[in-house]
Amino acid sequence: MKKLILALSLTSAFTQLPAFADDFVPAEVINKNYDQLTNTSPRASRLEGINLSSYLVDENGQVSDIEIVATAGQKKYQREVMDYVSKLNYKSAKLNGETIPVAKTITVSSQNLHAGFSNDKASRGFFNDYEQASKLIDEKKYDEAKSRINELENEHTKNTVEIVLLAWLKSQHSYFVQDWKSFDQHINEAFLFRGNLPDQIQKRVIKNALQWFISKQDYVRAYDAIDALGNIESITFTQQNKEQLLAQVTDIYKSSGDIKQQIELLPKQAVLPLLSKSEVALEAQMPLTKVQLRCENKVVNYDTSTIDKIVISQNDVRCGLLIKSAQAQTVTLKQSGDSFL
Repeated sequence: MKKLILALSLTSAFTQLPAFADDFVPAEVINKNYDQLTNTSPRASRLEGINLSSYLVDENGQVSDIEIVATAGQKKYQREVMDYVSKLNYKSAKLNGETIPVAKTITVSSQNLHAGFSNDKASRGFFNDYEQASKLIDEKKYDEAKSRINELENEHTKNTVEIVLLAWLKSQHSYFVQDWKSFDQHINEAFLFRGNLPDQIQKRVIKNALQWFISKQDYVRAYDAIDALGNIESITFTQQNKEQLLAQVTDIYKSSGDIKQQIELLPKQAVLPLLSKSEVALEAQMPLTKVQLRCENKVVNYDTSTIDKIVISQNDVRCGLLIKSAQAQTVTLKQSGDSFL
């Protein structure tokens, strides 16, 4: 018998939260109201997956409008993940004493546990190919490394540890061949799901991600990365180190001008870019099916045919713009106005 466990991890807020002019109380989980999923199989499966979901918590503390905004590994678990998230129970958020709908994000890992063997570490076969691919990258044999990475993915990448290690390895290969689209995808996967990695690799992932987020002007994630460095117990990251990094990123952020991002949309797949300026404009070549401002203290739905300008106040907490399209297309997100992080 194998048991499929859905492991929950609430995404933390970034370091610099605004000072609230309003009396705001965040939504908090009060009951993880779900059953563990158990499956039986004639043969043991090591296949696992990880998903980041964005969802709304209404005035009654009930979860709705769940969207998976990032995934790695097996996609077949997405339906189970959405069912899992839908059964969470919350103490409602309040603004000036009134309950309000808000947005949250959560990371869920679908893991297989077996009585006969452990599935919480990378296999020997994975490590052999992983080390060979890493060595080929170091030797600048990028075509050979790519072949080895493909073999690693097809033959040995099964559980969550292997999935995230593969994302990190792919990011390294993409960096050296200057495939920036792939690098962006894989460094984001490695960063978002870094909790599955050994501490020393987590540290390398976070440092690489921090530099990338700054170069992309993704300042919310940059602050996330600084927080993440302080959460690795086995490395030394003093308060002074943190304050120095925060000061450097804040200087870059405060002096930054308008931010322009090109975002690739896949059919019916939601994305949730995080926002760091007070005014946002969205340009799309084809119709969008969903545009929604999701913050930890408010939710705003937009008519996709008449979007003019999206405005965020300095009191809004960790805002992202959920975007969805029925067709694959590239949209342009322009951020301008005041800096409020």
